[in-house]
Amino acid sequence: MSVVTQNTERVLRQFAERVIKAARLNLGATRTITYNDGKKKRRRQVSSGKLKDSLDYDITTGVHLLMSFTMEDYGKYIDEGVSGTKYKVPNGSRFGFDGKQPPKGSIRTWMAQKKVKLRDLKTNSFKSLQGMDAAQKDKQYDQAAFLISRSIKQRGIPKSEFFQAPFRLEFEKLPEEVLQAISMDVDEFLKFTKR
Repeated sequence: MSVVTQNTERVLRQFAERVIKAARLNLGATRTITYNDGKKKRRRQVSSGKLKDSLDYDITTGVHLLMSFTMEDYGKYIDEGVSGTKYKVPNGSRFGFDGKQPPKGSIRTWMAQKKVKLRDLKTNSFKSLQGMDAAQKDKQYDQAAFLISRSIKQRGIPKSEFFQAPFRLEFEKLPEEVLQAISMDVDEFLKFTKR
């Protein structure tokens, strides 16, 4: 930490920690999600906790004071949403499914984490997998993963703003805090140069 920017760095660190804390709370909270097709459901955004644990920030000093936030690559899709081929994200998104759908392997991993039970589409009751060999069970789960993947492609991924909302909220508070910190840094710099 540089003597010249000590107070400014402290304010930026506090800002980043508040944003990350609120983003983690948003990911873990059960809340109403509005899907791109207008349907609403109460659920949590977290599946494995990997995205929540990956949230971090970095402040670099040198010629310029730089701050950056990092997270798992897929976090931006959860935060901003992804437009589907049939339904678009309200107020737009820079991401969309154009011909491709989510990889079946990722859906299978998610199904295992969530312990998804298969349903019979005709009777709407849970399927009994007893008496099936491993290959038949695999085929059943592959079919379900394909259907889920196709649905995600059509409906898209809803915008959650788990990161954007706390960032905007904390950013509005930031200018006054930063001005005070810069003022203190300038005072300390002038005292330091007078020595």
